[in-house]
Amino acid sequence: MPPRKQILHFAIDARGEKLPRVPKSRRPERAAVNALRALLEQHDHIVQEIDGQNDFGEDLHVTFTEDHQVTGDMIKVQVKGGNSWRRAGGYGVPVGHHASTWADGNVPVFCVVHDPESDVLYWANATKQLLEARRDREALTTITVNSTNQLDDASLAAFVLQARQYANRYQGNQALRIRLGEMAGVEFEASDLVVHFVNRWGEDLIFWQRQAEGFATLLHSDLDWEPRCIWPEALRVTNLRVIGPVPMVADVILDEAELMWLTACFEATGWARRPLPDREPAERGAADRGEYGFSARVGWPSAKVTSRRELVTAKELVAGERIYWLSQRWNERGRLVSEVWESVEAPGAVCVRFDQLMMADTFWPAERFARRRREA
Repeated sequence: MPPRKQILHFAIDARGEKLPRVPKSRRPERAAVNALRALLEQHDHIVQEIDGQNDFGEDLHVTFTEDHQVTGDMIKVQVKGGNSWRRAGGYGVPVGHHASTWADGNVPVFCVVHDPESDVLYWANATKQLLEARRDREALTTITVNSTNQLDDASLAAFVLQARQYANRYQGNQALRIRLGEMAGVEFEASDLVVHFVNRWGEDLIFWQRQAEGFATLLHSDLDWEPRCIWPEALRVTNLRVIGPVPMVADVILDEAELMWLTACFEATGWARRPLPDREPAERGAADRGEYGFSARVGWPSAKVTSRRELVTAKELVAGERIYWLSQRWNERGRLVSEVWESVEAPGAVCVRFDQLMMADTFWPAERFARRRREA
């Protein structure tokens, strides 16, 4: 079927000849294109309209400028106008047969909807939504345009910044981290240290270290990319029943190659886990609390979930809660949280005292605990 803009409607004149008739959809579509074009050109951005005969899911090509200078940053825009695009919470643009071209093209595609009643423009990043759906193994049929993403004089600068950053995501040394982030479903900051590894089974592992954080994050394709908090002292060899001695990091079982890779990652990024020079250390309380170092920990928190348990992080724990703990032999027992406070010796970490013991274990804030569900 040809694109909708190529379909002509005809009327018959007095001589019996066919005359082209303008479709009713043309007016709201032209109003939408004109509104977006006027807004962009008013702020000196360059807009090139695509001829209707060559419209294959793109109405405008937009080249951004900065301080009246043309940049190399460009996006494509699919524009829709009229009441028919309204959906719950906003608007929707059908993907149709454009899924592959919108997702895999060299230039990102954005969707813009014009509401004729309010005369307001709204936008969405179609390429980003399609790639996120693909990662989750979903076939996206509609681009969701949120009503909070309004496009006007006040919000245009923020939109342009986001669009330019996304258009530049595959340029220079940023390309690899963007690809890895899209694969794992996370967004890396420019200062983050990111290392990729593929094991012998073809599984992807990503080591992610933020600066000034005392722990790192492991992202593993075989764990459905669920972030796991790891730290150097969590690398160990544990004697498991039946299996025997196996290398592990926190509660993740490794093979020897993965263990060597993580060891090298921790060795190379040790400087990044140090606190920033201008960070003030936490003050000790009136009663000086003792702290166990990470290397002194015996066992680790259980992450086993049942109908009566839920997963929480160390920073979410409060006194009086029941959590579950694994010994080095994988025996599980319940422990009562007695007290929680910020670590003095390891800035950013959390100290947790269990079962009214005189000393406490130290945890990184993202470490996970299986906690007994609270009563409703």
